[in-house]
Amino acid sequence: MRDGEGLNRATGPAPLVAPLQALLRRFEFDEAAGAERTAAHAQSGHEPGAVLLREGFRIGELRLMIRYEDGSELTDMPQVHLLPRAPAWFRGMANLHGTLVPVFDPAALFGVAHDESAKPMLLVLGHGDGKAGLVIDGLPVRLRLTQADRIESTAAPAPLAGSVSAAYWSDGLDWMDLDVDQLLAALGDELAVGAQ
Repeated sequence: MRDGEGLNRATGPAPLVAPLQALLRRFEFDEAAGAERTAAHAQSGHEPGAVLLREGFRIGELRLMIRYEDGSELTDMPQVHLLPRAPAWFRGMANLHGTLVPVFDPAALFGVAHDESAKPMLLVLGHGDGKAGLVIDGLPVRLRLTQADRIESTAAPAPLAGSVSAAYWSDGLDWMDLDVDQLLAALGDELAVGAQ
């Protein structure tokens, strides 16, 4: 939290705003921390023979992966509170350990159908005030990759395309490596457009 936001030392906590209004402000990330994470993401695994450790998960037919440090929690689907006039792919807000977290179901946004045979789970991406939950299909898997596994970028749905940093081949399947900061910003932008 930056100075002047949330807590005014002279007068106490800042007044609360309506949930939808707060969401339409977009996700605000600490720019220095975001730049540091992006640089680390760009450099990770570029040395020959370096092993990339990723957490892979599915949303319908999409196979996505993130760095372990980009995820903060995996849980059964919590109770989610809907917000009026929100797009169908925005499930609403969930209370996780006393913190309100926006919950996105991007399957509809990405144009895929959930795997009905898989248990829906909530994967929370990001940390602190900037985190958000994604509805995923089943449990994530551990992936160990090297630069030799890198392939030409696979076809990503338009809302996801700017968030895919690379693609890899593992055990006969292609996986898209996500830039979590980009993804959360893109979801915030889509939400702002959808709520107008």
